[in-house]
Amino acid sequence: MTARIPVLICGGGIAGLTAALLLHREGAAPMLVEKHAGTSPQPKARRFNPRSTEVFRLLGLMDEVERASAPLASFTGMLSGTTLADATWPQVTGSLRERLKQHAKMPDLSPAPSVLCPQDVLEPVLRQAAVERGIAIRFGTELVSFEQDDAGIAAELRPPDGDPYQVSADYLIAADGARSPIRTALGITRSGHGHLADNLDICFRADLGDLIRDKPFNLCRIENPAASGAFVSVNGTDRWLFSTSDFPGSDSLSEDGWRELLRTVVGVPDLEVEVLSRMHWESGMYVADRFSSGRVFLAGDAAHAMPPMAAAGANTAIADVTNLAWKLAAVLSGSATPDLLDSYHAERHPIGYATAEFSSMASGHLGTMLATITSEDAPPVDPLAALFGVQYEDGAFVPDGRGPAPTDRYGPAGRPGTRVPHAWLDATTSTVDLAGPGLALLTGPDNARWSAEADQLGLRLIPVSDEAWLAETELPADGALLLRPDAVVGWHSRSEIPLADALSRLLGTPVEATV
Repeated sequence: MTARIPVLICGGGIAGLTAALLLHREGAAPMLVEKHAGTSPQPKARRFNPRSTEVFRLLGLMDEVERASAPLASFTGMLSGTTLADATWPQVTGSLRERLKQHAKMPDLSPAPSVLCPQDVLEPVLRQAAVERGIAIRFGTELVSFEQDDAGIAAELRPPDGDPYQVSADYLIAADGARSPIRTALGITRSGHGHLADNLDICFRADLGDLIRDKPFNLCRIENPAASGAFVSVNGTDRWLFSTSDFPGSDSLSEDGWRELLRTVVGVPDLEVEVLSRMHWESGMYVADRFSSGRVFLAGDAAHAMPPMAAAGANTAIADVTNLAWKLAAVLSGSATPDLLDSYHAERHPIGYATAEFSSMASGHLGTMLATITSEDAPPVDPLAALFGVQYEDGAFVPDGRGPAPTDRYGPAGRPGTRVPHAWLDATTSTVDLAGPGLALLTGPDNARWSAEADQLGLRLIPVSDEAWLAETELPADGALLLRPDAVVGWHSRSEIPLADALSRLLGTPVEATV
């Protein structure tokens, strides 16, 4: 008999593993398959912003993530020079000073920090958590083929040893990378700027402790005749990465040649260096024109490949699956109709495209990207608005009649379609932490009018008495807002639409409240 699973996830990277953990939290039982035997051996993405670490908080993994990111906790600066040895801190210009001020405000807007945690360190943390929680994780198992119809997904899997076997699933998440065979099989086209540059990452081991003791850096831009690009801190002691433009003959360069190149750009002629790996990669912008097709949903690089500045791709991937997981779980549980799943593309495609386009404003190697982002001519983007104040244009929420959230400053004000503002409710709990499992109704302190209706509708009712938060969200003492499991506001009581009707619109189901 063919095994039946609710959600099959193809891809064991950050997107796939996070999706598995979120589905499990919402009560669904996924199976994840990954054709490679292990998680990524490359550092790849490293900067995870507070919106991503808020998700790790919801998953109960923040302690593990902070331990994993501890080695780079003090590596926050950016250097530039002809070599790493002569690199210095940049001049603090007026625009840079203003950006630093903005970033300094982030802890006031989120319960979670921004962390530097290389992908090859983070992914094992997520995988271990999934295994410990009893999620079916199958590394070394390839999705050979799949078909879908109105009844579900039929997939053929090839394990590391043994014969292929069949599984059936209600839904399939394609988190299988930028070259996504699933997206290709579905015939989904992509748009964007396309190819921007061919690059090369060289991971190496060298003791640079004395060299960088007084200048712990996150990134170091290098302009050198031998090779220009950027150094990346991997563990802050002996593991590093140099990212540069790919060049003719790179595949035939000897190991001695690579070591000499690294000694030159480091600026230490007799440096003992071990080349660990080399990876060719394309910098480009390719965004799928559809994020779903039938019962199949694209997430992460399968949906939107983009240049790697600030790990935009990885952070956007986490946001994708945070949006998708609760919707799949709601449909699988019968609390929502499949119409809810249409909101995944409606909400995430515009965000994915805009993020990829912004990340693509600089072509070339990582050093070029750095120079563009940090220059006086960098686009005037408010990081607080971009991280915490973005509003979905359309989707699984009911507008309340207010205009759109501002884009030039932080000011979501609890509008439907925006992330709920953060406030500490006690020493360890934020309003953001109240998101999921399931939907919740956050109310002001005078919540008598909501108690019976919340019970009737099966909503957790959570009173919030913080006056600053109530003012920020424009909630009166007897007001309420509906909080989705992805920490997005689904409805606000200033809306003319009653709560039961709003819930019916959001979930696509007839809902009645007898109050």
